[in-house]
Amino acid sequence: MDSLQFYPTPKNLARRAWGKFKNRDFVRVLEPHAGNGDLALAHPDNDDWRGRRVVLPDCCEIDITRHATLRENNLNVVGMDFLQFQSGAIYSHCIMNPPFNEGVKHVLKAWNILWDGEIVAIINAETIRNPFSAERKLLVNLIEQHGEVEFIEGAFSVEDAERRTAVDVALVRLC
Repeated sequence: MDSLQFYPTPKNLARRAWGKFKNRDFVRVLEPHAGNGDLALAHPDNDDWRGRRVVLPDCCEIDITRHATLRENNLNVVGMDFLQFQSGAIYSHCIMNPPFNEGVKHVLKAWNILWDGEIVAIINAETIRNPFSAERKLLVNLIEQHGEVEFIEGAFSVEDAERRTAVDVALVRLC
């Protein structure tokens, strides 16, 4: 496993994540762990949203070698290390597939910088199922008060997964 835990989001999981948003008026969207843009580019088509213009997400990506690919796909790179990012208040939505070993930190960061909006995150299911730390307990509490979670088995074991792993995921929505 690489040190950045790069596991591109399979197409079906990406579509499922986008489908979790209740508010579909995408004003400005942030994808804090863009990789090659798989999750960002799974944004619903215009036809699915009554002819509205698609607002492709702004992206953060810590691996600078991936920035050219993101830009080639017409994605705007606005930062590198999301944990250092400060401009979250301008976004209406945040969709993410953070590194599983730090998923809770990244979701809590999004919660703290998003002024008024929705977050959908793909994280390791154990983060929710085993809230042994103060951060994990805080996230579980936030989900109970401001969101929902769906557990998905084998989401990264599917045929179209670029990198496969047998880990279960939690698809978290916070508002």
